[in-house]
Amino acid sequence: MFFLIVVLFIRICYTDIRFRVIENKCIIAILFINVLTFIMGEETPYFYSSLLIFSVGFVCILSNCVGAGDVKLLTVLGMVFPPGELPDFIFLVTVSGLPLIFIVYLLHRFSKRKFSKTLPYGVAIISGYLLKILI
Repeated sequence: MFFLIVVLFIRICYTDIRFRVIENKCIIAILFINVLTFIMGEETPYFYSSLLIFSVGFVCILSNCVGAGDVKLLTVLGMVFPPGELPDFIFLVTVSGLPLIFIVYLLHRFSKRKFSKTLPYGVAIISGYLLKILI
């Protein structure tokens, strides 16, 4: 299972950096793996956490603050954490995004080529998730 998650994370990072897209099939695969892991481990998925993330994320989507793929990724990854651990998860995602913001700014500012001003935030989401799992 871990190998599949790593492959999916690599795919998500690649497509998000290259095309600024997080594919729905990757999101569905992660959701399936999470649910299967919960069934095999006899733990309960934290659907309340996912609902909370999606609710806040939906408002952010409507206000054009964040992409829908980022919210979907946060939603399926947030299922792993109880609601009390969500602030830590979001904090680690935010901290993981800071170097990304700096790199994109430098690329945009000093490169001769034109780079997108949007952030491939799927990379920061996955980094924050891995940090939270490892801590």
